[in-house]
Amino acid sequence: MELPRSGRIMSTVKLGLSFVALALAAVGCAQDPHTPEVVGTKWLNLNGQKPITLTSRAGKVTVVHFWTFACSNCKANLPIYDFLYEKFAKRGVEMVGIHTPELAFEKVDENVRLEVKKLGIKYPVLIDTDGRNWNRWKQEFWPTIYVIDKKGRIAFKWAGELNYQGADGERQTIAAIEKALRG
Repeated sequence: MELPRSGRIMSTVKLGLSFVALALAAVGCAQDPHTPEVVGTKWLNLNGQKPITLTSRAGKVTVVHFWTFACSNCKANLPIYDFLYEKFAKRGVEMVGIHTPELAFEKVDENVRLEVKKLGIKYPVLIDTDGRNWNRWKQEFWPTIYVIDKKGRIAFKWAGELNYQGADGERQTIAAIEKALRG
């Protein structure tokens, strides 16, 4: 059933406002000085390192992203996260994935381990089964990415697919990382 013209216009307006809200969220969060610590003991891909904390990353730029493996929007961002990891690792930027499950089968640690391996994720991933980090960071959406500056502040936030329908999130994230590295 097709919506009447006025309904289609209203739907288009609502969709447009949603994108504006996401863009404003990304910009508005840039000045938030409070960055919650990353907590938890179930890590993947640490390669002999100690668990990552933002306190231990003081003076360095860190990129944190919240995701869950069954989310198609999250999967759409994974190649970009991999690109960012490869591009900025040599400059001391650490990528941290926080896997907070939405569905029951995503709460099984072994399923997360298998998916991280299957998806080829090389950077550290924290398994956040109980949603402790999700709640500490006041998360609302999968996926969400943050750039944490050298002073430990949230310098940038983007909720949703970075390049969805021409969105400019990938370029903005790269620019935010570059700016944080200069700062």
